[in-house]
Amino acid sequence: MTDDDKQQQQQQQQQQQQQQKQQEKEEIQELLTFFDNTTASSQPAVLSVDTLLHNLSTTCSPKKIFESIVPHIFHKDPKHQQAAETLFVSIISHKPLWLSDAATVMLSYVRSLTQEKGLDSSDSGIKEESSRMIHCIIFYPSTLKLMISQMSHTSVSIADLFSTTLETLCLLQPDEITDTVLDMLSSTLSSTSSSSLSSPMAMPDDATLMIRYYTLYFKIISAPTIKNNVNAKYQNVLMKPFLKALENDQDPLLQMGLLEILEQTSSMREDFFQNWCEPELDRALLKMVGQQVVPTQQHPCKKVQIQSTGSGIGGSGGDFHPFCSGAALRLLAIREHYQFLDRNDFVQVLMDYGGRNASAGEVEKIGFIDGITTFCCHFDNSDDNSNRNSNVDLILQNQELLNEWLTLRMGQSKLKAVVMNSVARVLEVKELLHSSRLELYQMIGKVNDVGRGEDTTQIIMQYVKGQVVELRLAAYGILTAVANVRMGAHMLMKFGGFFEFLCNRNLEIVKEGKELKYGLVMAVWNSEVKGLLADDIVRALEQVVLDGPFYVKQVRDVALE
Repeated sequence: MTDDDKQQQQQQQQQQQQQQKQQEKEEIQELLTFFDNTTASSQPAVLSVDTLLHNLSTTCSPKKIFESIVPHIFHKDPKHQQAAETLFVSIISHKPLWLSDAATVMLSYVRSLTQEKGLDSSDSGIKEESSRMIHCIIFYPSTLKLMISQMSHTSVSIADLFSTTLETLCLLQPDEITDTVLDMLSSTLSSTSSSSLSSPMAMPDDATLMIRYYTLYFKIISAPTIKNNVNAKYQNVLMKPFLKALENDQDPLLQMGLLEILEQTSSMREDFFQNWCEPELDRALLKMVGQQVVPTQQHPCKKVQIQSTGSGIGGSGGDFHPFCSGAALRLLAIREHYQFLDRNDFVQVLMDYGGRNASAGEVEKIGFIDGITTFCCHFDNSDDNSNRNSNVDLILQNQELLNEWLTLRMGQSKLKAVVMNSVARVLEVKELLHSSRLELYQMIGKVNDVGRGEDTTQIIMQYVKGQVVELRLAAYGILTAVANVRMGAHMLMKFGGFFEFLCNRNLEIVKEGKELKYGLVMAVWNSEVKGLLADDIVRALEQVVLDGPFYVKQVRDVALE
């Protein structure tokens, strides 16, 4: 084939592509003309939609069709918007297999509203621009109803696409769209909890739908742009079926899912969950950790008291939830305004939970450690600096809790690593007082010393030099955490052989271990102790810092004849 032939062939291909694009443009224009000429009150006939779709050639993909329709759903002209919305819903009802394309295009377009001109969704410019386009969708919410209804679709991906689209719309227009979406969610949840779903696309299990709906609800109300009065408005309506499901021990998977939603919400917006004074929530959480709320006349300042439903501290019984007790304990640990208990009461709950699980399995032990760690890491933002570490102080005053928490004498390496990671996590909370953090670190030695006079650093160094990788990594973490505490690096450098350990690059062979050990070196190097060290020690540490975590000493072999 000559060069002229190749060039002619390329020109023909380009002409065909241009003709195809022109044909697609004309076909899309037919769609636009169809719904643009439709009045707001009219409904396209079934035959009209079928004929319209049939006339489209196979080259016009469903994605292109929806890309032409979706922008018009957000049109500022009510009649134009409703006509586009009607066509959008009609096409999906005629072509259910196109639903995935419709969801993808809808989410992509809504996200593009936050990306135009590089603006963030919280930017006032985006709010003004999107307000004109989203205004009509509130008054003719057929598309919103469609998206909420499709959250019950058997395809998880389709349900997630529509859920994310609704969440994004609420972030763009929190005042206008949030009320509409939450009203629809309230109605849907009420019908879901009172009767079984009969939709052919609905999931067979209502628990799955509840998880989907409440995940969206909590994402919406926990967003920074959502006002607190929005949560108060819908709390009574939406929380009744939520709390009822949370107390239903016959469906532990649903309970676990709802607790996970609460934990995710608390991580996104802690103030919302802390200040949510809902007595039934406290009752349900306390029940899961083996506690019950009973009236009392003994304490004039308290109308109720917490009473264990098990056989007490150190007992073998206990009515705590076999799957959800750990999550419930973590949630109680961050509840700032407890309805039935204060911080001292929660310490008693920890003692009871830890004592009854002392001889239990690994899961229960980890649940207890997670609960006490969360409690120690949390502090009341309303307190002054002198009271910010009150939770840690309460634990340090309780030797029984410390023995349950800090013991490294158990046989399982995993639990030992969990304990060290737990302490490291508390030591990393910079808002806590340095003295309390160092005291917690030193308590490891007091709890685990078996009469040989071993302190904490000596015990941890045994693990960091050991053969078990999991324990080595955890030991690096706790040593780095204490080195970042004021006077912590002084304590480590006073330990015999610690400096030599830092400079020895041959001990650690695991990549992650090398990185963690280098992080420990950097923590010591950046601490105040550097100014108190001899010059040769400082130069040696500086060389380790310059060499990096993966330095290998070169060994030259000399060949002798």
